[in-house]
Amino acid sequence: MYYLVTIAAIYIIRFFPSFFSRPLLVLPLLAAAAVLLLSTEEGSLHAIITALLFALIAEAVCFASPRFSIPEEEASAMYGTVIQDSQQKKGRTAGFRIMLKASEDRRGNIFSADGNVYVISGQSDFYYGDEIYIRGEMAGPVIYASDARLIERRSISDFRIKAIGYIKERFRSFRGGELSALLVLGTGSDGFFGLSDDARRSGLSHVLALSGMHLSIIAILIRKPLILVFGRSGGRASLYIVLLLFAFLSGWRPSLVRALIFRIIAGMKLPMEESFILSFVLLLMLFPGSVSDLGAQYSFISLGGIFLMSGQLEKAIRFFLPIPSGLSSSIAASCAALIFSIPLTVSVFGSYQLGAIITSFPFSFLISIYMILSLLMIPFPCLSWILQILYGFIEWAFRIAGRFPETDCLVPYFILVIASFSLIAVSVVLKKRLVVRDNANLLS
Repeated sequence: MYYLVTIAAIYIIRFFPSFFSRPLLVLPLLAAAAVLLLSTEEGSLHAIITALLFALIAEAVCFASPRFSIPEEEASAMYGTVIQDSQQKKGRTAGFRIMLKASEDRRGNIFSADGNVYVISGQSDFYYGDEIYIRGEMAGPVIYASDARLIERRSISDFRIKAIGYIKERFRSFRGGELSALLVLGTGSDGFFGLSDDARRSGLSHVLALSGMHLSIIAILIRKPLILVFGRSGGRASLYIVLLLFAFLSGWRPSLVRALIFRIIAGMKLPMEESFILSFVLLLMLFPGSVSDLGAQYSFISLGGIFLMSGQLEKAIRFFLPIPSGLSSSIAASCAALIFSIPLTVSVFGSYQLGAIITSFPFSFLISIYMILSLLMIPFPCLSWILQILYGFIEWAFRIAGRFPETDCLVPYFILVIASFSLIAVSVVLKKRLVVRDNANLLS
């Protein structure tokens, strides 16, 4: 149930954010959920967690849009804190997100302001935590900056920038280094549009965006060596420190922080559903601005969909088709993630591609290998020639996948949904009949 609650909450945030500012709608639903949850084991804890989630969402949604104490058209400049690193866009502009602290009118008077806005600027050297001054024009939740200046940068940000610069310098030495920077740091330096565009058209953008998959790759790579050096408890603590450092270097990307929080909570042996919803609660407590982050929304929706139906779907697939378990689990997970995330994809990009059901697994594997080699290349630059060859193959593969047809029609999506649930239902019914028949044969 927690998976459904979380997925439903994210879709409401996306399509009906005003819902959370209407207590006459929210409170009756919370009361109904509390009655339902209190009837289960440990229901009081479940009800508290659910109520806390909705309270945090309501507070975070308030900060998801800019608010000024003066009319918006009179605000000519803003002061704020960067909450998402600047990334170069097409042309010579950069995009980043800030949390507002104050606004300034055309006469230079300072007024209060809060909420977060997305900034389009000609400068691209701002990092998470920077205090900046922006002058420009507001257009809804976006500022088109004519001037952007750094006011203050924390010393810990200086350390992060030096570390990023060192890693990027390693990656600049070979073709494909931009992809390495994207996978290891979450951002490139030169735009990296060709591969990204192909990934979007093929429905495979998620394999390039830092997420739980990339965190797991690092964990798999270093977990055993750390345990051998520091022992089981020391190795686990060291692993969390390394993963925390990775999240710090990435600029605390919400999808990555979600995966880190979820991993820590799950390591405490809590039930998976509680770990899932608690990771959402803690993410909103630590980073309220992540409520509107597209990567975090995809992360929760896709993972929730996988937890909800991929297990049953895989059993149904293997009931009818005796294919290898690795292939069936990949198809089931991709299908479950797509079923729950395609409405979000259509609302954001206007189209989707069902071919990702088949291509997700091989491309995820390919990108995982590339990321592992990229991490190893930092201390061992001699691996750059392997990465260069692999990059050429990845570029070709994404170009081919990007040619698969896209659609904005939801009919194929509904066919997929009906077919998936029908496959599960039919397999369950047939399994029960087989069990009944086998029992009857034993009795006879």
